[in-house]
Amino acid sequence: MRMIFYASLFLILWHNVVYGLLLILISFIKENRISNNLQNNYLPYVSMIVAVHNEEQVIENKIKNIIDLEYPKDKLEIIFASDNSTDKTNKIISEFAKQYKNIKLINIQKRGGKVNAYNTAFKYASGEILAFSDANTIWEKSSLKKLVAQLQDKDVSCVCGHLIYTNTDESEIAYSEGVYWKIENMTKEGESKFYSLTALNGGIYALKKKDYIMIEPLYSHDLCMPLFLGVQRKRTIFVKNALAFERSGTTSEDEIKRKRRMFGRIYSFFFRHISLFINPFIYDFRFFLSVFSRRTIRYLLPFEHLLLFISTIILAKSGLIFEMVLYGHILFIALAVQGYFLKRKIKLLFLPYYYILFLQSMLLGFFDFITGRIKPYWDVAKTTRG
Repeated sequence: MRMIFYASLFLILWHNVVYGLLLILISFIKENRISNNLQNNYLPYVSMIVAVHNEEQVIENKIKNIIDLEYPKDKLEIIFASDNSTDKTNKIISEFAKQYKNIKLINIQKRGGKVNAYNTAFKYASGEILAFSDANTIWEKSSLKKLVAQLQDKDVSCVCGHLIYTNTDESEIAYSEGVYWKIENMTKEGESKFYSLTALNGGIYALKKKDYIMIEPLYSHDLCMPLFLGVQRKRTIFVKNALAFERSGTTSEDEIKRKRRMFGRIYSFFFRHISLFINPFIYDFRFFLSVFSRRTIRYLLPFEHLLLFISTIILAKSGLIFEMVLYGHILFIALAVQGYFLKRKIKLLFLPYYYILFLQSMLLGFFDFITGRIKPYWDVAKTTRG
């Protein structure tokens, strides 16, 4: 029981505190591994791919955003892969396609999800570089050029931009998600400088077409692409100055629903490709250390917390450290409850509650996985669309 206690405590602290701080420290002290002097002399043909489903509320702004990007228009192909949209999305895209010859609409008759839409669009893409974005993500005008520039590096196959949430003052959930992503972006910078990213941000990334991997539609590029590229010793890096902006969900219901769907697919991939998360011999060892610390431990967090809590109760009278950890559990739960009731007054106190929501979403996603309820397609969270 003591071994279970110490192992679970170590894993939780290593993932949530120690390794994250090490990555943040690396992001401050280690020289950036991306090149800053190549942004104006490498302009290959790019295919920008956006998967959409019933995005009539935001699609016009997205199209205008891509058109306004600082990239030669004769070297930019814009492909919208519509996953059986039933609203005005296709009509709006078609109207723009009449004005701009480089805009293409691919209408997928049967819903298959985002990755299925990407795999379909890939077959039509002419670009040497493929860039991917979401319908509700707005790129800073120079971001595409900044991403593409870093793909001159022969060792780099994929690049990920810097996502910023714009509505963190609207609700406690949006505030907490904003804090979470600020930390994620700092750790992404550290991961990139250490060796390679272990996950992408779906709103802004790009990769060389020759390195594109046909991933099963049930899963996502965000997690799978960096891992599969890592097996081939190909790096994915973070481009901090390639900015994109979008709205976070503003309600607990939206965030739980979104994360539950995400973690259901993650657990399916995790257990069906377990060697990618526990085998140190298939990667560069630096990458394995990042994968194990940032992904493997994370996806097991609910079970690590459960084991720690049970072992702490059993061992509470066996020593001061066990008693302290038990009181720590009680204090954290009390802070979460207090944070929920005081959320409108002190948003910082909402973070413990947000962490519990995060664990809850993981457990719900795991339940969906073991009961076969996961699906490849997505439902738009209305609060992320304004």
